[in-house]
Amino acid sequence: MNRPRISAVIPTRNGARTLAACLESLRASSFPPAEIIVVDDASTDATGDIARRFACRVIRADENIGAARAKNRGAREATGDILFFTDDDVIVARDALARLAENFADARVVGVVGLLDRKIPFDDFASNFKNLWMRFTYERMPRERIGLFYTSVAAMRRETFRALGGFDENYRGASIAEDTEFGQRAWAAGHNIVLDPRVGVTHCKHYTPREVLVTDFLRARALMLMRLRKRGHAVRFYTSVPLFYQLAVPMIFATFACLALAFIHPIFLVTSAVLLFAVYCSLFTWLAFLARERGLRFALIAALFQPVDLVTVGLGMFKAIMDFVGGRRY
Repeated sequence: MNRPRISAVIPTRNGARTLAACLESLRASSFPPAEIIVVDDASTDATGDIARRFACRVIRADENIGAARAKNRGAREATGDILFFTDDDVIVARDALARLAENFADARVVGVVGLLDRKIPFDDFASNFKNLWMRFTYERMPRERIGLFYTSVAAMRRETFRALGGFDENYRGASIAEDTEFGQRAWAAGHNIVLDPRVGVTHCKHYTPREVLVTDFLRARALMLMRLRKRGHAVRFYTSVPLFYQLAVPMIFATFACLALAFIHPIFLVTSAVLLFAVYCSLFTWLAFLARERGLRFALIAALFQPVDLVTVGLGMFKAIMDFVGGRRY
């Protein structure tokens, strides 16, 4: 494995706007992949033509099969020793695959996850807020034996991936949590996935504030359903969401509940203020990170946005509980 053959697998649906830049970065790699497999998930734009222009292997799905099935389909067709998963809106750093290969020189390593670059080609608040959150949460992870497999920048030995059964195809539609579930499965099986900050990519994903909230709602719902579905398992539930953030969600609901009861007695108003202070204390590390990365003004805007996001996440969790009670598992 000193010179492993890497198969890059890119699921895409209507990715014509960003796919060319992604493929250009892979072709310009200092350690180019042996093959690039683009799984065109029933795109209605020029996605397939762009992929063929870069001499990729194009697998076309005639109907929308979703991210999990698309990635599995690409993995089944791959011939490389290593499967490298990325997205159609990701630009891979020139040395990322070389760093990736270095990790796989160690036979104990079966998977590698990289990090999103701090900078993105957008100046707006929402896109930077979301990108920095992903960077922040993964940067805090241990460097070895993590239970995460973030497929914007993740790789695994092909035989291990297949032995684990690939991604759970019960997940339909766009990627939300199938990579998280797969990472937990690999971790529970005792496989060593490492986090290498040197394996870097730029995620060119543009968000509006509404899209941030929708994404966080759907992800919270998916993670909660996963937790409920796997309850009773001997293995601890593994998530990139920091404990302080998990605690902030019920605290923000308690804050608003006490505020609503303030007309009964002033003590509820005081309690609401204390709880809100506790919420911001719990978020201090995250907000300080934002201040260092984007300045104090950005961090203050984030501080105002954060309660809305916390409530959205809580509603996603509540929706998952209701769905689970109603018999839904995904």
